[in-house]
Amino acid sequence: MGTSFVIGLAVVSGLTMPALFAPEPLPNGGKVDAARLFVKSLSDAERSKALLPLDHPERTKWFFARGEREGLFLRDMDSDTRQAALALVDSMLSDAGREQWRLIREVEAINAARERESGVTPPTYGDDLYVARVFGSPEARAWAFEIEGHHFVLHAAVVDGIATATPMFTGSFPAEIGEGADKGTRPLGAAVEVAFELARTFDDAQRMRARIMDKPPADVLWAVGADSKASEPRGVARSEMNNAQKVLVDRLLAEHAGLLDARVAEAQLRAWRAKPGSELFFVFVGEPDLHKPHYYRLATEFFTIEYDSTNADASHVHCVWSDPTTNFGGDALRAHLQAEHGASSPTR
Repeated sequence: MGTSFVIGLAVVSGLTMPALFAPEPLPNGGKVDAARLFVKSLSDAERSKALLPLDHPERTKWFFARGEREGLFLRDMDSDTRQAALALVDSMLSDAGREQWRLIREVEAINAARERESGVTPPTYGDDLYVARVFGSPEARAWAFEIEGHHFVLHAAVVDGIATATPMFTGSFPAEIGEGADKGTRPLGAAVEVAFELARTFDDAQRMRARIMDKPPADVLWAVGADSKASEPRGVARSEMNNAQKVLVDRLLAEHAGLLDARVAEAQLRAWRAKPGSELFFVFVGEPDLHKPHYYRLATEFFTIEYDSTNADASHVHCVWSDPTTNFGGDALRAHLQAEHGASSPTR
């Protein structure tokens, strides 16, 4: 991996150079303590919804649409448990990621208020319509945690102190907050602006290579049901870009990785960085215009990060990070479950 990427990721996302080059187990005082506090806060009735065995099949089921789902909703928690649940989510995110998560919930709250005004009861939107569940015990070598609801899904797994957080899904509808103190803010806006900037620098030949489809797809392609789908390294390779473009593609990856806690981001990128010469590709389909349909993708042979804005006049955006080697804990958790639980195919 080139030096410019390392510098770009460190500068843009706030990751430190030691974290990039020397991944270490998570300190016990961080995510583990947050998980312990969440578990401790649960009543007996809540435990049946929020605590499941590590090898439970529900661990690898997810969806990002509105609707009822298995688990303990934020709406049904008392204030202490809700605070503990949100603190556990926050422990997996950076400051930028926590702000994006806040803004996504703000959009949901605004939509819920509008539903109530129009007589929809109970509302199908809401900043408290997210379920939290812990699989296994935070005291064990391996455990997992999920937060899931409309437009925000994070599946975190911790094995021997190393945390990963895919599949991860974020979205917003509308794409821009229309009222309140954050009016005009786009929860997913930072990264797409960098993608636009990069796409606008392409010459005709690069635009042709980046445009791998005739038009943007109806939605992201590596979401539910595609957790084991291999990446497709297609588009414009980083090695084919000029220096200014390399800076931008590095910055785009840093915008995405920088939403995660530094050590979690490090773990997500470790397999790719460990393979010398592994290429990063950029795809762009559509127009670099927030008001017109567009789609972009960052892909290596290991992971796929994609963003789609096609529905509702390009005002409904989705973004997903998928990595078959780390989804739901990936290879490390599979090995643990095979050894400890005798599970032959625990993640699918």
